[in-house]
This record gives sequence, structure tokens and C-alpha cells, in this order.
Amino acid sequence: MHAEIVMIGTELLLGEIVDTNANKLSLALRDIGLDLYYKTTVGDNEDRIVDVLNLALDRSDVVITSGGIGPTVDDITRQAIARATGRELVYSKELEGQIASRFRSFGREMADNNKRQAYMPEGAIPLENPVGTAPCFLSEDVGGRGFVVCLPGVPRELAHMMEHKVVPLLIDRIGGVRVTKVLVLRTCAVGESNIDRGIGDLMTLSNPSVGLAAHAGQTDVRIAAKADTEAEVDALIWPMEETLRERLGVAIYGVGKVTVAEVVGALIEKAGLTIGVADTLTQGQVVRDLTEAGFGDLVANDLNSDEAVSAMASEAGSDEEVSGALAEKVAANGGLGLALIGPFQDGSTMISLRGPNGIELDERGRNFQDTDHIKRWIVIQGLDKVRRVLLGQMESPVDWI
Repeated sequence: MHAEIVMIGTELLLGEIVDTNANKLSLALRDIGLDLYYKTTVGDNEDRIVDVLNLALDRSDVVITSGGIGPTVDDITRQAIARATGRELVYSKELEGQIASRFRSFGREMADNNKRQAYMPEGAIPLENPVGTAPCFLSEDVGGRGFVVCLPGVPRELAHMMEHKVVPLLIDRIGGVRVTKVLVLRTCAVGESNIDRGIGDLMTLSNPSVGLAAHAGQTDVRIAAKADTEAEVDALIWPMEETLRERLGVAIYGVGKVTVAEVVGALIEKAGLTIGVADTLTQGQVVRDLTEAGFGDLVANDLNSDEAVSAMASEAGSDEEVSGALAEKVAANGGLGLALIGPFQDGSTMISLRGPNGIELDERGRNFQDTDHIKRWIVIQGLDKVRRVLLGQMESPVDWI
């Protein structure tokens, strides 16, 4: 059995509202082991909603809708579900009573237009909404294609209905909860295409599945698995994690939501060092990252707009000499010095690192463009050089990284 979600509302298509409901629904379905294959967003047009619902019922066992069940003229989800499931739209005195009761609890009388919310497809199962005035329901398709669960668009109401009404109903219909786990391995300073070259064959598997999510300077490697018990899920995930670690090596910097700055800050602290940064490329973003990660006290020098940076950068000498001299300048009291320097005439950048015990590194970074994406790449590259040096693993065991 698999599911599909249909998000209804023209405001979503216009970008006026960020769709947080889809995320809530996706997580709730994942947690009970019900596969979600499709998500569609459609505006407040009855014919188009019917078309989307018919497509969903043709290919999915469970369809969950969000939105379009308020009291206004453009709330037309009820009518669309009735048409798509082959049902008549009928008035329910039971739903009218629920709505009126909710309004009385607010100290108000129900208005006539709220009576629109008392309609639902004939034979539908009412799902009482105790936290809002929009009644919900489950409607079976007369042709046996599946069923539609109709939920509010108000995030608070949707979350309550999913937890207390819909999830128990779905668990009963799928015959119990299956355990789903997701483990994210985080890599940095390696492009998505390079990661794909190393693990592409693993990404064709179904359980566990392996997928990628690219960010500026970073690529997340996601392992997902599903089984009847937690022990069975772990038995699927952990061997895959081991295989990925063998292939990707030092490119993996952490797990879950940990940031590169958090890892690097902890390594600097563990080594008993400080770090100074000279930065003509990102306006001090490396230092801001370390500070936000809780390691601002480890920053000994921060030269990103200081005249000394510009003066030394303009001196004669190779790019490496300029960059290395700046790294040495900001390394204080035997600590680390990191320089992110450029752009040079050809648009190139340099990353230099100096430190105790003969630490000396000069490498080209990403060619510079004045965009947030490229600046983030350069920040990650710089932090990654510090990470690898402190780990003693400047060279990856994998020759393509």
C-alpha cells in the first residue's frame, strides 16, 4: 500500500504561503512505514482538483488532501472529492451539529455560510475535528480504486487530526506499523557528481535505499530502510553505512544535522589551539560560522576588512606567497592561521593554512564569483582543509575525492 498527498490552495501556487503541511504529512506517513510516492499542489479550481484526485486514485491506494474545506465560496474540496470518488454530495445533520457545537464553545453562533462545511460525499466516514470548525472525512471510491482522507489546511488542525484521527486509522488499514529509519551521512568539499561516481551503484537499491541531496559545498548521503522491527531496520542500515564510509572515507565529516563548523571547532579545541582567519572573499563568514557553532572564543584574529590584508595582498609575489604570508600573519601564539585570498586576475582563489608542527598548506580554491553559493563553497573548502589537517588525513583513501 502506498500514499499520495494533494495540497489544495491557490495561495500555495502563488507563493503567498510556505507549505509546511506537506512536510508534516510526509513525516507522519514515514513514521508508520506507509510509502509516499507522489505530492501534487493544485489551486482552487474544482475541475483541476477533480483531475488531480482521479490521477491520484488511479495510482495510489491512499490519497490525503489538505485545504479547501472552509466556509467560503472557493472552498470546493468537498465537491471535488465527491465527483472524483463517484459519490453524491449530501448534507449531514451530524456535521452541522459538530460545527455549531464548536462555535458555541467560542461563545458564538454559527453563521449560515458555515453550513457549507456540513456537506460531505455520501457514505463518507466523518472524522470529528475537535480543534477547528472544518469537519474532515474519509471517502471511499465507488470503483474500488482507494480512498481519500480530507483534512484542513490550517497547520494546527491538520497536525492534530493526523496524530489523533488519521494515523490510527491508517495503521489499522495497513495492518500495523512498519519501522522506517533514515540516516544522513554528511560530506563536504566534494561535488555531488563525484559522490555519485563513487556510490552510484548503491543508489539503485530499494531497501535500504541510498540518495543524495546537494548543498553549496556539501552533499548529504541519505540511507533509508524499512522493516517490521527496529532490529531488522538496523541490520539493513548499518552495513550500508559501513560500505559508504569505506568508499567515501574522509569526505564524510559527520552524521545528521552536525555542521562543518561544529566539527572543525571541536577539533581545534581538542588540539588546544586557536585559529586566525584572513579573508578577502567572504566578508568574514568563516569566523561567523565558528562563532555561531559556539567556538568564537577560539578565534584569535579575524582580518576580513583590515587594511593589512589589502596591503599585503597587493605586494609583489606569487599567489601562494601572498596567501601563505597572510596565513602566517593571523596565526597567533602557535595557533592555526587560515587565509582565504583572492580573487586574483584570472578569478582564482587561494586557501592557505599555517600552524604548529610544520603545518603548511597552499591550494587553489573555487574560482570566485560574487554569489552566496560560491562564497559558501569557499568557506566549506577552507574549513575542510583545517579539518583534514587536524585529522592527519589530507589525502583521502579514495583517489577520486
